[in-house]
Amino acid sequence: MVKKYRLSSLVFALGILAWGTICFGYDPSAVVKMLQERYEDTNDVTAHFVQKTWTAGAKEPVVAQGVVYFKRPCLMRWEYEKPSPQLIVTSGKKVYVYEKDAHQVMVLSRKRFLSSEISRAFFLGKGDLERYFRVEMDGPSGSDREWSLLLIPRKPVPQVKSMRLLLDPDSHLIKEIFIEDQLGGRTHLVFSNIRLNQDLSDRLFDFKPPENTEIYKGD
Repeated sequence: MVKKYRLSSLVFALGILAWGTICFGYDPSAVVKMLQERYEDTNDVTAHFVQKTWTAGAKEPVVAQGVVYFKRPCLMRWEYEKPSPQLIVTSGKKVYVYEKDAHQVMVLSRKRFLSSEISRAFFLGKGDLERYFRVEMDGPSGSDREWSLLLIPRKPVPQVKSMRLLLDPDSHLIKEIFIEDQLGGRTHLVFSNIRLNQDLSDRLFDFKPPENTEIYKGD
């Protein structure tokens, strides 16, 4: 069966990453306002990533890396290169999770994939941080090297208990995202080589299972 890398966490991470560049201030409301303004000007995002995932109670993470693409309002593509080739891509109203070495693909409806209001909002490009999260500055006061925002959902959701964004004050980009879910699972994503508004083609998000691929439907 196809292995999945905590799909719900990826929705939030990619939605947050698409907020793009920001300006800084100690007032979290001011930071959020700047994020919102910049987000409205971001059409697509490309980035390299390293992802560490801990299931509840696990001491050692599963480590993966690859390239991620996002295009507003509802296209995404995660290309995992390590530990094994895997692809997660939205194509039309379907989400495909393709594991190359196993010749298997899981097909989910986008509606099922985006099972909560908050995940739909961020995935469809309508995320409003202060509407869905209580936002606090989380880094050391006065630090000029690392800035951190702590996000707590205003209403409990299974996918996210808390989320922390680590910001780079030089590049004004979100460089790390930490997510903890209600069951104690954790996801840590580190982004590099982030590029915005590269005019990504919609064809990048097309997917057709290769011949001799086992297809599992999750609906």
